[in-house]
Amino acid sequence: MNSYPKVLNGFTPHLLYVFGLPAFFLLSVLLYEPSHLVSLMHTGETAGRLLFSFNISIVTAIIFVVMMLSRLILFLLRKHVAMTMGWFATWCVLETVVISSFVALYLTLMDQGTDGFFLFLGKSLSSLGSIFIYPYVIITLALALSHVRNAASAEPETRLKFYDSRHQLKFITSAESLMYLEANENYVIIHFSENGVEKKYQLRNTLKSVEPLCEKAGFVRTHRGFIVNPAHVRLIRKEPGGFFFADIGSERPQGIPVSKKYYDNITAALL
Repeated sequence: MNSYPKVLNGFTPHLLYVFGLPAFFLLSVLLYEPSHLVSLMHTGETAGRLLFSFNISIVTAIIFVVMMLSRLILFLLRKHVAMTMGWFATWCVLETVVISSFVALYLTLMDQGTDGFFLFLGKSLSSLGSIFIYPYVIITLALALSHVRNAASAEPETRLKFYDSRHQLKFITSAESLMYLEANENYVIIHFSENGVEKKYQLRNTLKSVEPLCEKAGFVRTHRGFIVNPAHVRLIRKEPGGFFFADIGSERPQGIPVSKKYYDNITAALL
């Protein structure tokens, strides 16, 4: 649970936060009705000016827009920042602060500056922070548990069945014996170990087509032309010029290239 869930490298899981936070806000203010939040949503009202529903709509829109932009930025940063749960938690706190700032600015304008921005900022942080903590924790734990289950289901002794481009079964091997796969034009070169001897099998197919099968076994892509079994990776080294290679102790002395795009994938699999 302390490691960053690999599932968060994709953008789709982030949509749970994008829709989850505004939805939880609506449920809280309309069903649970906490007094501090309800009072905040009545800001700017007068005897002939009822703004409760309008304020709720605007605040919900603010939460949604900020979360959408924030999660898009976080998704793009995944290739440049080594993600950890501590880093992710800090990002969630910053999201709450940014949302609260925009809400406070809006409420200050609706109140015509009577109470001041910083007073509304404190109220917004207190009210929204006490609500957001629940969807943040629930969604993150659900994604982390999903990641753990998927990792546990990747049995090392699973027998992998490889089909060619015509969907004909051509090669079967255990996941444990498979070392890495290499793209070679219209073929995939499967490198595997048999009785301590490295062997190869050439399969007429694309690396993209066999990638889902390999992912189920816990393998990861390290380069557009390579998929590696992390169990065989001895170390990852950085060569002059900033290029990374994974040593797997095979007949490929130069190692398996690791591109920046997939660096986080292989390092996460080695934790």
